[in-house]
Amino acid sequence: MENFENHDIERKDRQLDNLINIVENHTRTERHLEQYSHIGNPENKENARKIQDIREEQINELKDKIKGANDKQTREEQLENVIKKYINAEGYIRNNEDNMSEEQLNNMEKKQDNREIQIQNLEDE
Repeated sequence: MENFENHDIERKDRQLDNLINIVENHTRTERHLEQYSHIGNPENKENARKIQDIREEQINELKDKIKGANDKQTREEQLENVIKKYINAEGYIRNNEDNMSEEQLNNMEKKQDNREIQIQNLEDE
């Protein structure tokens, strides 16, 4: 039991560290967009805004995980959320794959593969 509690604490610590990192990146990018909104390539600014949207989604997901909200979600709610994220990410990939690095594209595709597995598991329960 103690080992499980230590693992849970370590997991929450990692989630908090990840949340802090994402919030800091979001804040820096937001400040940069505000300060330099009058200059720069509009396509780059649009891409930055899309990345900000993804970060905001990640922030909300981590907040829910840390609070334990996902433990209280029903299987149907979890399935609905994963499907929504899958569809949104597919659209993002379609619209931005030309502007993404190979690493970014691979990471997004891996996340999509994981979402497909998660959808299948939730449907099978």
